[in-house]
Amino acid sequence: MKVLVTGLFEPAALFAIRRMGELGHTVVAAEGHRLAYAGFSKYVARRVRVPNMRHEPQRYAEAVLRELETGGYDAYFPSYEEIILLSRWRDRVLAATKTAMLPPDTLLTLHDKARLDLLARELGVDTPKTYAPKNKAEADEFLATVPLPAVIKMRQTSGAAGFRKVATREELVKQYADVIAANSLPETDLPMIQEMIVGPTTCTLHLCDHGTVLGEVMYQGVRTMPRTGGTTVCRESRPDPACQAAAAKVIRRLGFHGFCGFDFVMQEGTGKAYLVDGNCRITPAVAMAFHGGCDMIEAWLRMVAGETVAKLPPTRDGVRTKLGFGDFVWLLESYLGSFKDWRGERALRKAWWADRAVPDDITSRTDPLPIVMLWAYIFANLYKLVFTNFDSAQLFIYHNQYVDDRTQRDETARS
Repeated sequence: MKVLVTGLFEPAALFAIRRMGELGHTVVAAEGHRLAYAGFSKYVARRVRVPNMRHEPQRYAEAVLRELETGGYDAYFPSYEEIILLSRWRDRVLAATKTAMLPPDTLLTLHDKARLDLLARELGVDTPKTYAPKNKAEADEFLATVPLPAVIKMRQTSGAAGFRKVATREELVKQYADVIAANSLPETDLPMIQEMIVGPTTCTLHLCDHGTVLGEVMYQGVRTMPRTGGTTVCRESRPDPACQAAAAKVIRRLGFHGFCGFDFVMQEGTGKAYLVDGNCRITPAVAMAFHGGCDMIEAWLRMVAGETVAKLPPTRDGVRTKLGFGDFVWLLESYLGSFKDWRGERALRKAWWADRAVPDDITSRTDPLPIVMLWAYIFANLYKLVFTNFDSAQLFIYHNQYVDDRTQRDETARS
């Protein structure tokens, strides 16, 4: 097959490219940034430059559509939030090639945390108490009255972008304003405030065929960056029946087709699973599933080609994968933390060194250029982290993030 892959600032895109290449398929990569690291894999036959999705979403979509309509592609594999943007032209995409792409309203039900919260409550799935202000006046009321501690979240985002934990009223007001300013949010898209559930996070990834789960993996983070809670940089597969059942309810109701995933917080003491986030796309856990005996990329290719795909084997328990460069930063922070807690940090570092051989999402001796380009991108953008209020959690997802036209206009006016 000849496959077009987009969303190249995503480790899952790199894994998909490598796996497709190993299976003998021809991969073409399209991206709107010259340092999009996944596009430099040795398995990419050709790179196509398109406009930047974050800054020019309409032109980006038209360029991808033109490529699909003229390139003789057998399949299109969107790896990140461009799937939401391209779903506006779903009929054109499906007329040109084969893929798994639902209408935008269905995708936004998972992508928008407030909409997902409403659906979960309708289905009887537990969620934290959530406050989603419709305007600034309502936001001010919530800031003055919501129970603490709490967490601040943007309604439509990924990773740890815009995520803040707060314990005091003063901190809540300050951090809420900071999230709005750092992410140029308009009054029509104000952050949510959510009850803080204390406990570990269990995440899931599912490959679905019109509401039926074909393959899945569930995992918990071993280490995150920032260490107080954020992007998982080392993870381990751990099944959880409650999370599996809750996810299946949402997938069935939406008739979901393609990749999706969910985040649950497991409440300390009770073990009760609270749904806190959803993704209408693939995640880096696809590599963990593969190493655990569940090949979702191969199954996705057969599914979109029209084959009947049987349910995949369950992912083995205890499989670990890591985002190596992020895990290295975690190690550096551990050495800094030793000034406060030498024994505790030393014990944590022993676990880090034990994970040296864990498969890396990006680094590969046989396919080395992607990690080189990733570090080039880091060094090229250090000034943002040092001299501006840029949210560091967005460094690797900024160019892949879906921003609707109204929000984009507001952001452009501010810049």
